[in-house]
Amino acid sequence: MGKSRPLSPHLTVYRPLIGSYTSILHRASSAALLGGLVFMAAWLLAVAQGGALFDVLSALWGSVVGKVMLFGWTFCAFFYAAQWIRHFAWDLGYGFELDTARLTGHLAVAGSAAATVLVWLYIAMRAG
Repeated sequence: MGKSRPLSPHLTVYRPLIGSYTSILHRASSAALLGGLVFMAAWLLAVAQGGALFDVLSALWGSVVGKVMLFGWTFCAFFYAAQWIRHFAWDLGYGFELDTARLTGHLAVAGSAAATVLVWLYIAMRAG
């Protein structure tokens, strides 16, 4: 019996393309945004109640870990919006050409990264 082959596309056989990465990143960003909503709900409860929970969450958002989380959620929000636009165009029948799909995938990632950096630069400039 010869060398067995995978029964379905596998990472060891096929090289991932931008579509693979944007699909995975879209799912990951959706999950991260959902997690962010949980943190936001906890923060809103803490604002309403005040006290120790508010102090803990305020310390979290002010820490390096909290800022990294907020930065990541900012990217996820921009990327999710960019993917929504891509999917809406696909629903209308546009953007299926391979070159167009590649271009919009790259634009979604790069545009989201650029928008995130610009927002955080603006925040940094306003803060100090």
